[in-house]
Amino acid sequence: MAPTPVRLEYGPKKYAALHLILCRWIRLYGTPGASYCYVTLGGTELRDIESLRFVDAKLTSIVCSYEERHDRHELAKANAAELIAAGMALDVRHGSIFTHKRTSDLPHIFFLDIIGICAWGDYQQLFAAMFQSEVIREGDCLLITSHLGHNPGLDEIRKHFGGELAVLGIDENDKKLVREIYRRAHPTMTLFKALYLNGIQSELSLRCFGVVKYRDGAPMAIYGYNVRAGKTELATFVNDEETAYFDVGTGRHCEGEEF
Repeated sequence: MAPTPVRLEYGPKKYAALHLILCRWIRLYGTPGASYCYVTLGGTELRDIESLRFVDAKLTSIVCSYEERHDRHELAKANAAELIAAGMALDVRHGSIFTHKRTSDLPHIFFLDIIGICAWGDYQQLFAAMFQSEVIREGDCLLITSHLGHNPGLDEIRKHFGGELAVLGIDENDKKLVREIYRRAHPTMTLFKALYLNGIQSELSLRCFGVVKYRDGAPMAIYGYNVRAGKTELATFVNDEETAYFDVGTGRHCEGEEF
């Protein structure tokens, strides 16, 4: 007999971070009264969906929630029953959020609650495919979590992001600066890699409007991006004056170099 699946729970600091970054997006880019499709990898409890519905039901006009593990998918389906009974157009899918196919012309909010670091592996290729197929397109919001507690080391950071560091004019021997850029901007550089892979950095403009760090068993951060037509330049993308940084642990704004 298969073991009983354990309920996957998240602490309140994760949801505080999500609410903060969502509020900043609403204030800067959200269209009042507009309907959105919400696509999430936010966990079996579906609390992120409940949060958005509380803010405005139109933010969850259509919802797709993904779970890759079978046991977690079964839990998510059970938790979805109440929302579906209340009339929400919610589809809980067994699979990867990176396989999502766009079936609605509504602007999308993507929440990718990634396990691990949004930098290594094949993330740049996965995001590149989503950009190229216009699964992610202008008018969308992209929220990504990433682990801050460890990295493969300075040599691997220099190797993986060497091109980006060179374009940014970063001295790779400046260990403190390399670590600072990596910590506050590794998902940003990963997304730029994704645009560059298909040569569409001159077609889409991505802006990082905020980063919120928190501790959910381990140090984490959620990075918020707005997508619109235009051009993405790496230096502006990484060092955007619009990017705000916040630490849930201290309840205060912080500077990028302190992040």
